[in-house]
Amino acid sequence: MERKCIRKKIMAVVLTSVMAAGTLAGCGSSTAAGTASTGTTAASSAPSGTVSSSSAAASTKASGSASAGGNIAAVKDKGDGTYEVTVAVLDGMAPYTYTDEDGKMQGYDYEWMQAVDQKLPKYTFKYVSVSADAAPAAIQAGTYAFSASAHFVTPAREENYILSVPESYFPVNLVSKKAESFSKFTDLSGKTLVPNPPNDGLSVVLSEMSKSNPNVKYTQDPTSEYIPYLDGLQDVVKGKYDCWFGGETMYKDLVKDNKELADETFCSKAITTASCVAVMNKNLTDLREAINEATCELYSDGTLQKLSQKWLGADYFQTAKDTNSLFDYAGYSKDKADWYKQ
Repeated sequence: MERKCIRKKIMAVVLTSVMAAGTLAGCGSSTAAGTASTGTTAASSAPSGTVSSSSAAASTKASGSASAGGNIAAVKDKGDGTYEVTVAVLDGMAPYTYTDEDGKMQGYDYEWMQAVDQKLPKYTFKYVSVSADAAPAAIQAGTYAFSASAHFVTPAREENYILSVPESYFPVNLVSKKAESFSKFTDLSGKTLVPNPPNDGLSVVLSEMSKSNPNVKYTQDPTSEYIPYLDGLQDVVKGKYDCWFGGETMYKDLVKDNKELADETFCSKAITTASCVAVMNKNLTDLREAINEATCELYSDGTLQKLSQKWLGADYFQTAKDTNSLFDYAGYSKDKADWYKQ
């Protein structure tokens, strides 16, 4: 995949991802036309409306079975002690999940799903390409078991779903005038920030950092509207705001063809990372446990770090470690499944 294409699309990914946090409780279509692929090793998908199958040897057993809680359409009992799980693969969310020009599913989260599936002999994942707008209500309804595509932890998601352990991370940076060059959270004291709606994923991260740094007092005007990233950056240059609380990848995309913006602004190293998780139907606690255990194993053996380098351009697990925001994968146990509420 070309890095230029990744940077071009990642802004839309993050915006869509955080906007979805505010629509999880809303109504919407419980199904979505799309492409489906079944199995743990298939890297390609069948034509729309069809299902392709492939078998995969499971090298590692993981605990978990279909959870109690009624009939969930997304989890089909195959009658032999195994289950077929229908997973929503959000389209148009490169580099996390998308369908390439050859009709093949691609992306970091798609390959994470496949790696997890290979560790779960009781489950076979069937991948269905779904629009980001259709997926939230359909997961709540049980049409799909879960989705993963740079989903931040937000209050709306905590309320309406169960969430996995972090399966990737999104670095958060400070963007300011070059003359100011903010590099740490404490630099925001007495400053003004580009507004974000309260349900925005980055707003949740900002709120958490504020709780950990109560002496840092900044001003951020209330808003219910999303300010385009370019507008926010230009407002920093104009002096309307002192800082944009955002991501380095988005920033680089904005300034790569705008030398004036690049010359006048500064993007800090990551000051923290946002955990990205799988968003799951509330009834599927056993499936979540199996996915959590597999994800911890994939971190331990270095698979996730390699996928991050391949698809995101850097090892963001190391970035999370460097900013003290890495999940304790080695210390995970079932009683910590709701880690995001603790």
